[in-house]
Amino acid sequence: MNDELELMDPQRVPFSRRESWLCVSYLAEDHSFWLRNLRGGDEHTDLGRLFRLTPIDAAGQPLQGDWRLSPEALSFHCAAGQLALAFADADTLALSAQGIGLSLTLQSKRYDYAQRLPDALHISCASQDLSARLTLAEGASQLDAPWQGQRAERIVCALLPGDQGRLSAALHLYRVAPQRLDCPAFEEAKQSAAADFADWLLKCPPVLPELQAARRLAAYITWSCLVPAEGQLAYPAMYMSKNWMTNIWSWDHCFNALALGAAQPERAWQQLAVMFAHQHASGRLPDFVNDRFAYWRFTKPPVHGWTVAQLRRMAPSFWTLERCAQAYGWLAAQVESWMASAGPRGLPAYDHGNDAGWDNATSFLPGTPLQSPDLSCFLILQMEELAALATLLQKPDAAQQWLLRADAMCARLMSQLWDGERFIAVCEGGLKPEPGADSLIAFLPLILGPRLSEAQRQTLLQGLMAPGRFLSPHGLATESQHSPFYRADGYWRGPIWAPTMLLFVDALDRCGRADLGDELARRFTAMAARSGMAENYDAQTGAGLRDPAFTWTSSVFLLLGQRLLKQQEMAAARELVDVE
Repeated sequence: MNDELELMDPQRVPFSRRESWLCVSYLAEDHSFWLRNLRGGDEHTDLGRLFRLTPIDAAGQPLQGDWRLSPEALSFHCAAGQLALAFADADTLALSAQGIGLSLTLQSKRYDYAQRLPDALHISCASQDLSARLTLAEGASQLDAPWQGQRAERIVCALLPGDQGRLSAALHLYRVAPQRLDCPAFEEAKQSAAADFADWLLKCPPVLPELQAARRLAAYITWSCLVPAEGQLAYPAMYMSKNWMTNIWSWDHCFNALALGAAQPERAWQQLAVMFAHQHASGRLPDFVNDRFAYWRFTKPPVHGWTVAQLRRMAPSFWTLERCAQAYGWLAAQVESWMASAGPRGLPAYDHGNDAGWDNATSFLPGTPLQSPDLSCFLILQMEELAALATLLQKPDAAQQWLLRADAMCARLMSQLWDGERFIAVCEGGLKPEPGADSLIAFLPLILGPRLSEAQRQTLLQGLMAPGRFLSPHGLATESQHSPFYRADGYWRGPIWAPTMLLFVDALDRCGRADLGDELARRFTAMAARSGMAENYDAQTGAGLRDPAFTWTSSVFLLLGQRLLKQQEMAAARELVDVE
């Protein structure tokens, strides 16, 4: 339990509930906890701040103490007393306190105001198109909201304990009309959230005993980062984080779908469908989507065929012919959109590092459009999956054509981007590659497995697993640690990322080196169990970097943790057979 408390750090991990737009998170620049509204994506300049939450004593003075987080409650503890918050539903927070109170300060802007009603307080949060209804079952409230003609000069509500030292209240957020008028009891809210999370946890991939605390954290992050279907989101969707990466990017969603694929195939399907609902007529996917808009200037790499192939293996009965036909249409259109970027020699290209998902990788230093080997590899795998789907759909001619196109793409890849020792990226008319630049992205062709020659596989494996180059005690650095461009916190120029770890583990399996894949899985899961589910990690220390509560990291941790458990169970079974 101590490990879990350490990982569930409320200053790093937001407090929320499945399919809620609300969260309570710590914002370091304010040194405060805020109730936030996550609608609108990460374009919010104020991160969706609604109410600053400040524990106070009976005189209204701020208190110092400890905040603690569990999936079902966020609590504050000090010498004078304690308080706790729980989500009664997606739009309602229940509050219980003993001996102390809570101050709610709205980040007041134009047209915001507050009114005292007979049975509640009504607070207009006009800048976020929301209203708040604050009800009390026990205790007292003090409202400071002086009217200035068009808005309240400030809005501060102090909730104070009653004569028995107890405080019981609820805050309900709504758009047009409140969905509830009651004041839900804290214990019922807490039990409801706990039961919902327990059901989710039960469906998460199992892991080794020593990874259980981290599994609970990963499960909580994925559970709490779901948002409801609303606006541009046709299905409930898993955001990347409820800290500040509050969108769905068009390759991140694939890794989250994979962690759901076996036990929750319908929800895994939704993670794909929520993005493909925005697929352009050209076949291109947007870079990211949120409830308000899709962003089109960039896109992300076509890992979707690779993803669908695995999802079908995880839950074959779920993937009916109807669903296979839907996926076939998605993937085929996406391939054509990428092939439209192909130059005269027939290889597709990225226009920017963002399109590769490796935003600032050193392979993009010469310029763009860049014919990067990973792009061709993903398309080859997608064409293979299209051939498999076409066969299921009784389209033998289409299946043959997809395989022929995959073979032709592979031949072009080998003739143009394999220099006899390594795969290279080419920018026609661009600058020469920077001396010393050495990006991990050039090793992703390992994912082609048997399509590579034995000599190619061995050369790439030797470079990939050479100690101190990419391989660190914690996983694979995205830039060689010997490179002059390596930076500990260099985004795609050094740190370890979860998606690349999963891709390379799969690549090693395809190359017949599952033992090396197991080793990468051990290093990554051990690091995440120590450092939490961060956006990425310092390759040399294993410390978490950037957003500290990320869903694709959580999903990859669960998948690789399950892999290690299966390997241990298989080894135990073999030992038992040997004994018998």
